[in-house]
Amino acid sequence: GIQGMLFSIANIVIQSSVNSFGTTVMAGNSASQNIEGFAFTSMNAFHQAAVSFTGQNAGARKYERLSKILYTSLLYVLIVGLIFCGIYMIFGKTLIGLYTDSADVVEAGIRRLVIIAASYAVCGMMDVVVGSLRGLGYSFMPMIVSLIGVCALRLLWIATVFQIDKYHTVETIYYTYPISWTLTLIAHLICFMIAKKQIKKKWNIC
Repeated sequence: GIQGMLFSIANIVIQSSVNSFGTTVMAGNSASQNIEGFAFTSMNAFHQAAVSFTGQNAGARKYERLSKILYTSLLYVLIVGLIFCGIYMIFGKTLIGLYTDSADVVEAGIRRLVIIAASYAVCGMMDVVVGSLRGLGYSFMPMIVSLIGVCALRLLWIATVFQIDKYHTVETIYYTYPISWTLTLIAHLICFMIAKKQIKKKWNIC
């Protein structure tokens, strides 16, 4: 709940920055977000699967399966992310055109879609690792990492890089997504390895 609330605050700041570029960009941004929802919902299924399978096997003390569950989930979410990326790259204008008749709005939507779509897989992989950590019983750790890597980093980006004249573009805002996803994914992977070692050590002692 805390994570969701703080994510919403960060998104409000980002949306406000996008709105500063006018109604055309706002409309294109909204259309692109609606299309992206299909990809995010599909990839979230692997996040939920990672939570369930990791939790079940950790509870059964079949720790040798944990890495296989993670790697399999990462592979599947990577494939799904790449498929959606390809679909949106090829049919992006047509799909955004379902929401508007304005060529300018379609172009504005594409400016967001090509950046976000290219990094869908990274977002999905990040969520899968979070799911694995939660399945291991670690909920506070991934929350803190996500808040720092996603919320705090994006707010810092808007407050610093975005304020520089040559980077004061809507694309600069959109780049916060792949950058924050990548850094947070790396941090979560490190946390997963640490958590797995702690659990194995505890089990060996028992």
